[in-house]
Parts: sequence; structure tokens; C-alpha cells
Amino acid sequence: MARIIYAVAGEGYGHSTRAHLVGQRLLDAGHDVMFVASQKALQYLRSIYGPRVKEIFGLSFAYRRGRIDPAVTFTRNLFQVARAHSLNRRLFQQHYRSFNPDLVITDFEPFTGWWAFREKVPFISLDNEHLLTVCRLEHRLRHFLPRLAATAVTKSFGIGAASYVVTNFFSVPVRSDKALLAPPIVRPLVTQLKPSDAGHVVVYWTTGTEEARLRSVLRRFRDQTFHVYGFDKSAQVRNCVFKQPSTEGFLADLAAARGVVASAGLSLISECMYWRKKMLLLPLPGQYEQLINAHYFDKLGLGIAARRLNEATLGRFLQEVDEPVSGDERILWPDNERFFDTLAEALRRLRTPISIAVREVGSDIRTPPLAEVGS
Repeated sequence: MARIIYAVAGEGYGHSTRAHLVGQRLLDAGHDVMFVASQKALQYLRSIYGPRVKEIFGLSFAYRRGRIDPAVTFTRNLFQVARAHSLNRRLFQQHYRSFNPDLVITDFEPFTGWWAFREKVPFISLDNEHLLTVCRLEHRLRHFLPRLAATAVTKSFGIGAASYVVTNFFSVPVRSDKALLAPPIVRPLVTQLKPSDAGHVVVYWTTGTEEARLRSVLRRFRDQTFHVYGFDKSAQVRNCVFKQPSTEGFLADLAAARGVVASAGLSLISECMYWRKKMLLLPLPGQYEQLINAHYFDKLGLGIAARRLNEATLGRFLQEVDEPVSGDERILWPDNERFFDTLAEALRRLRTPISIAVREVGSDIRTPPLAEVGS
């Protein structure tokens, strides 16, 4: 049995839902796991694993019209420096040292990775963001500045890792023998639903456009019903059905959708790919990982990528949405067992190898009672 600290980034739910699955596999293999998280991930994981989950300070980001606002983000985190130092110091002294971990796994959570590097504890970086630093990608010149910023931040989040397990939906060459490319992982709620086509298009809106502007585009397609998430309301306005956040309801809508309109986060892309749903991707401006995802998604014929939603873009998507899904051999379709095979390889490479062969399968993976939509 190994003692493992599993640290998870707090922004969004993609990191925490992945940690849910991987953490359960580690526990089922007989290991002692301490989860560490902040913000949304802390709430999510505590609803599942209770006192196994400790709080760490997490950086927060301010958004304005879909973009990260650097000035507000810097100011917000600057005012939290004293609390961050106190919280993390107490965590390291009271929990990390007494736990005496054999391994640290970080899903884009920087402070635990830095602690492991300083304390000479082996650690594995497990996330999708390191795609930018350990893989050879096609880059566009106009994205040079967001690429530079994203690459610098991502490099600092994984200094000294023994392995970089990078989840991704397309195959590309890797730059380092420490890098392992793994297919996306999807939660059991996804695998339990069968895909169908009820005719509606799901719109998961995180791009910052006002509701009235969104409706002005959607209403031009009177014969198409849109199920809209992201405005925290329940109402029907013409052909737009607005829905409240709900994990089960959202996934059921996705599984039965004709197509999906959303930003370009990996978790939602992975779930739609699992059901072979075509997507219209609108990457959040300034978020370079999303720009890369959208570029390759379009290139591989999985859907359409666009800078903004307008009548022409949506019209093109609705014309193409019913065509067969691409079978390009470079696509890495979601595959949980193949993902765990890749993780097992990273664990075998450690100086003291760790096994994740399941000794006794645990109870069904639980779903938090009030988990929000999405990724």
C-alpha cells in the first residue's frame, strides 16, 4: 500500500471529476489517498470523500466578457497572500509531513507540486494543460501572446515531475520521454447513458455574451429547438428552453442532443465525443488551451470551431451536424481503461513502482448531490 497525496485545481469541474475517478481507482487498489483541493473542487470532492479531503489555497481568476481579466485577477489574489501563506503552511506542517507520502499526484494544482519538488517526494503531473509544454503542436502566429503566457504558467506548475500524463483527444508527437499521452476519461454517469437524437441542440454558454444577444441569433432558426444552460434560469422563450444547472439533467440532454454549442474545455468535448455528438466550439478568448482544442477539433472533422456565434456560423453547423462523425485515425476517443493503462505505465516508471491493479472493487462511484453542470 502506498500513501498518495492527490492535489486538484479548484477552477471548474473537469479536474475534480477526473480526480473522482482516478482517486477511486487508487483507493480500490488498496492505497491510502489524501485529497487536496480548493474552491469548487474542494466542495465537489468533500461531498464524496469527506475528511479525506483537505483544503489548500487556490488561485482564482476574474473574467470579463469571456476573457481572464489580468488586473482584477492579480489584485484579487494579491489580497489573499496572507491567507494563502497561513492556510498552506498549516496544511504542509500538520498534514503533509505526518502523512509522509510515497507519491504526489497533481492535477494542475501548483503548490503541492512545488512542495513535492522541494521535499524530494516523487510526483506525477496528471492533467490536460501540459499538452502545451510536452507535445509538438500546430501554432498560429496570431495566438503568440496567449501561447507565451499559457506555456510559462503551465511549465511552472509541473517542475520536476517524474512523469507527465497528458489527457487529450488527438494524437501528436511528444517532446520528452517523461510524457505519456492518454485518451480522455469520462465519468460513469456518461457511460451509463445511451445516445439518441431527440432533435434539440444543447447550448452551454460560458462565453460572456448577453442573453438577449444570444437569443437574437438562436431565434433566426425557428425550426430548431435549443436547450440553453449557463444563465441559471428556467424558462422558455420561443425556440429557446433555458434550464437550471443539473448534472443528471444536463447529461441526459447531451446524450439526446442533435448537436452541442459550447466553449472548448476538454471535459465537455470528451463527453460529446463519447456519444459521437458533433459540436460547434467557441473557445474562450485568451485561453490558449481552448484555442488549441478548437483548432484540432475542427481539423479532425469532429465539428466546427469559430471565434464567435453568429447566424452564418450556426447555420453552417446545423447544415453539417447530421453528417457522419469523422473516423480520422489521429483521434483519441474517450477510453477509461486505456487511460488507466497509461497511468499504470507512469506508476511503473517510478523508482518504487506502484500498482493500481484493483484488489477489491469499491462501491459504485457516488455523485455529489448538488454538483453543477459541466467542465
